[in-house]
Amino acid sequence: MVRGDSGSSAAGRTSESVFRAVLVSLLPAVGVFAGIVIGWYTITWAVLTFRDVFEVPELSPVPVQDRAPGVPGPTVGYWLSWAVLLVVFYVAGALLWWRWRRSRLLIGSVMAGFSAVVVLLAPVWVSIEVGGFAPS
Repeated sequence: MVRGDSGSSAAGRTSESVFRAVLVSLLPAVGVFAGIVIGWYTITWAVLTFRDVFEVPELSPVPVQDRAPGVPGPTVGYWLSWAVLLVVFYVAGALLWWRWRRSRLLIGSVMAGFSAVVVLLAPVWVSIEVGGFAPS
């Protein structure tokens, strides 16, 4: 009887360790997806909200070569709307990664997904806003 109890206990541990292994293997994919979503909403929603809250003037949508002389370019507030949110995310991520050792895999993958979106989308977005755009 003792032997049967230890066998069922070992089987319970085995299924538990398999479940844990599956969760750990899915963690990077979940983290990257979460980072992509956070990055998308930071680039689109949070930057615009920051500008609305701090009343940053909108840029001219007219292309640079077609603008009248004296039309102002991007202000310091415009560049801060990008920089502040990115710095806050990276500082918070670095602090969590440093202090929360058990979740470094998740935090690192969230930061990787976020970085991918920021590196790909932010330059295009800034280029369109600063350079202007016009329907053709």
